[in-house]
Amino acid sequence: RHSVCLFIGTLKAGGAERVTVWLASELHRRGHDVVVLTHSAPDADFFTLPDGINRETVGFDEGRDTLPGKLLVNIRRCLQVRRVLRRHRVTAMVAMMPHESVMAVVSSFGRRMRVVVSERNAPWHREQDKIWTALRRIVYRFSDAQVAQTQPIADWMRRETGSRSVAIIPNAVQPSLPSGPPVVRPQSFIRPGRKLLLAVGTKPYQKGFDLLIAAFAQIANDYPEWDLAIPGLLPSRQEQGISGQDILDTAARSGLTERVFLPGHLGNMPDWYAAADVFVLSSRFEGFPNVLVEAMGAGKACVAFTCDTGPEEIIQHNVDGFLVRDHTVDSLAASLDKVMRSTELRSRLAAAAPGVMQRYAPDTVLNAWCRVLGLPEEQKTR
Repeated sequence: RHSVCLFIGTLKAGGAERVTVWLASELHRRGHDVVVLTHSAPDADFFTLPDGINRETVGFDEGRDTLPGKLLVNIRRCLQVRRVLRRHRVTAMVAMMPHESVMAVVSSFGRRMRVVVSERNAPWHREQDKIWTALRRIVYRFSDAQVAQTQPIADWMRRETGSRSVAIIPNAVQPSLPSGPPVVRPQSFIRPGRKLLLAVGTKPYQKGFDLLIAAFAQIANDYPEWDLAIPGLLPSRQEQGISGQDILDTAARSGLTERVFLPGHLGNMPDWYAAADVFVLSSRFEGFPNVLVEAMGAGKACVAFTCDTGPEEIIQHNVDGFLVRDHTVDSLAASLDKVMRSTELRSRLAAAAPGVMQRYAPDTVLNAWCRVLGLPEEQKTR
């Protein structure tokens, strides 16, 4: 039996956070001792860890506005992380984000344990502090393994960080998605007899929701029976100068106030996938989009921008989904128009979509994680 630490900033709503909880749960189910380490306190969590998994925090400290203050804070954090590793006798550790990855390597120095760093998004699209960027380029090569979700991200890690032990591990598609609070029913927003165009996400800029609402506005008059819902997005959420409220304002200017909905954070996504007629991924960039594989696993016709990495590895165009290669509002509107117009096309794409579950089966993905962590691929199940 091994002691495994998973290190991530928070357990708030998000794709990397969901993967962390899934991985922690599965490693615990296989008989390992698991500790999840975050900066934020548990009262800020969106996701709930199963009983039996340890939880530790290193906290957010003050004094981060000056270089000496930042240095002091991060030295203190690394010492806290090191104490957690010692207290739980950790033998393997995976860090889920760039900052945590750097801290994991530094904090574990001199300890007899395996350290795995991980990139959960397309790193060339993320604005990073120059110091952290430099540290990542230096430190990653000293980890035991590096995990990317797709080939382009793996290539970037080798080229930019000198990583030599890169493993490509996509996210798993769970046969039955977990469902829990808060429960928000689709029927609370979508009236009987209407069709639902579904998008999901918390980040208005990365997920391209400004592009999506503009595309929907172009074709909405041709499809008066269709509504658009974006669970996860809050009106108050801002990113790169775009907010959830901007999406609602655009809908209002287009006369779509009664047809565009932001249900907020919710725990019953299976109900929303089941209610959807078409799923759309309008992202400017991705790592490996959980929501896309979840929607395909639920048997939904999916339309997605190709992005630099992610959707093109997942979707076989016009076979089990529809890819939009030209990243413009007009192209997205045209592709949505084609799929929304044809019941036959939607049915054909939806019928083929669940094949994604074989490519990203949970046991296959979990065994890949076990290999990079130095854990046996078969272990006693609790």
